[in-house]
Amino acid sequence: MSVTFDAHAHCFPPLGLDRGEAQYYDMCAAEHQYHVRFHPQGVRRSTDSSLISIEKQNAILTGEHDGISWLPDISFRIGEFGRLEFTHEEQDYYMQWMPPSLINMESSPEYLLAQMEYAGVDRAVLQHDRVYGHLDDFLGQCIKKYPNKLVGLAQVQEWRAGEPDQLDRLKHQVLEQGFRGVYFSTGGFFHVDFNMNVNDSSLDPFWSLVEELNIPVHWYAGEYRNPMIEIHLRELEDFDVWAKSHQNITSVLTHGLNTISMLKGQPDSVRYQLPEVMVRLLKNPNWSIELMLHLMASDSPYPPYNSNLDNLVKDLINEIGIEKLMWGSDMPCCERTLSYKQSLVLYKEKCEFLTQNQRDLITGGNLERLYPL
Repeated sequence: MSVTFDAHAHCFPPLGLDRGEAQYYDMCAAEHQYHVRFHPQGVRRSTDSSLISIEKQNAILTGEHDGISWLPDISFRIGEFGRLEFTHEEQDYYMQWMPPSLINMESSPEYLLAQMEYAGVDRAVLQHDRVYGHLDDFLGQCIKKYPNKLVGLAQVQEWRAGEPDQLDRLKHQVLEQGFRGVYFSTGGFFHVDFNMNVNDSSLDPFWSLVEELNIPVHWYAGEYRNPMIEIHLRELEDFDVWAKSHQNITSVLTHGLNTISMLKGQPDSVRYQLPEVMVRLLKNPNWSIELMLHLMASDSPYPPYNSNLDNLVKDLINEIGIEKLMWGSDMPCCERTLSYKQSLVLYKEKCEFLTQNQRDLITGGNLERLYPL
């Protein structure tokens, strides 16, 4: 019997009150502020809900240059009903980062499991991005409580990943808390003003430990710097260089295909193309891609019925093979665009060229090979 297995979901405590270990709150908040600089949800003035330009959004959130050294103090904070809030020049602004149904900005494991049952999802991978907090203990409890439903990814401070305390942290998460993979976001390099990349020699001890622990890496190309598309493609080039040197480490490229969102406003013939470097990267042994196409085309009236996405799935199968494709929802974030159940429609109902076996592989079978029960 086929298993529906989500490659990308989230559990987190009420973010306005709890981001895990208190000593890391400022670190998490700073990265979160930078992380949403280009977010397609946009920023609105609180007084009249009018949308500001993406240029102004970027300038307010980021400052003059990329990196923590230039991050402005705008009282960035977690609001209610899915909102992020901040203040600039005595004017309050907000971003509808999560769906309004997230009243207290919490996604408990019981909430996620209820959503999974309703959507017909059997298992889910819990991503561990720092914008949600330093959640080793919180997520450790989630996967301990529901081991047959939830798979946890470990977190490290990427810019310090090769240092002894981060190596010990990874070992503790995997060997004692039960995490089965690691989430690695290049957005973490924000904390050192992007003065390094994934091929920095200081990270070699970390990659050696990952290989020793025999765990997959879930990658997020998350630098979000200007010029955005050029930086993103350069990150994929960095990943490809890394992949050639670490062929024994299983890897999943998350948030696929980010280029669709980045190229919003461009002609479909440009926007819905597979970047050559992405195809080259994914042809490396042990690399797969998480498909989050519904959110990357969130400006479509109903993304699963955007025929460009069908064509992309077909192109991916032809270029890299069906065995490298994995559906990821980004629940609960996805519900600002469509319901959890609807995030499966493209692969369960559309893409008429897919056989039933291929549908089953994308929606769970391929991921189950990485994380069998």
